[in-house]
Amino acid sequence: MKTAKREQKIIGFLESRGAMSVEELSHLLDVSVSTLRKQLAIMQESGLVIRTYGGVMPVNRVPDETFESKLHKNIAEKRRIAELARTLIPAGATIALGSGTTIYGLANLLDDLPKGTIYTNSMQSADLAARCQDLEVHLSSGILRSRTGTIIGSEAAEYFRSLRGVDYAFVGCDAIDSSGAVLSDNLSVASVEKLILSCARHKYILCDNSKLGQSAVARVTHLKDVDGLITAQSPAAEVYAPQTKLLFA
Repeated sequence: MKTAKREQKIIGFLESRGAMSVEELSHLLDVSVSTLRKQLAIMQESGLVIRTYGGVMPVNRVPDETFESKLHKNIAEKRRIAELARTLIPAGATIALGSGTTIYGLANLLDDLPKGTIYTNSMQSADLAARCQDLEVHLSSGILRSRTGTIIGSEAAEYFRSLRGVDYAFVGCDAIDSSGAVLSDNLSVASVEKLILSCARHKYILCDNSKLGQSAVARVTHLKDVDGLITAQSPAAEVYAPQTKLLFA
């Protein structure tokens, strides 16, 4: 079995069963314990798993909230944020889109973009953009997280690592803490979204006010390293003014 395929199976087993022993995984995958341990060490470095004594566990012990559930939260604010982000994108641009419902809102506004190329790890955003006849859409390969429609893993990471010269990147987040760190609830998602930002010349974070001043487990980037934070105007948002350019929806 190829390493990438085995990685997908490991993630699948852990997300459905929780913590497992190396011996149990070795039997299910029909691979030697030594080979499996080497792969698990690499996966841990990539933020895909957490190794324990004699075993391994998923990075998220609490199941993700579903995409559909998140879609119905802060609808009006997310719409305004997406509309403002849309005004930044010129005809013919190449665009990298992360996952999440606010980014999905932006993808829903690209139907009037005359020519353009989209790169994304979001099944939902790719599906929307693919319906626009003037857009060329590229969806990364990797491990599909069924509850969120987000593609993660080493294949997804390598896909965005290899991209060069993308014009704009738009990424959401689960939290922005008081220091200006942009955070995700999932280590695997954060590692890919970090690379989505790195492939573009212009980088923007899209974030509704509920995420400001919060904390999460995995760092995506810092506000000082992006071109702007697009959010709704509020007293909470003002504290980030020294960190980056604020664009208020």
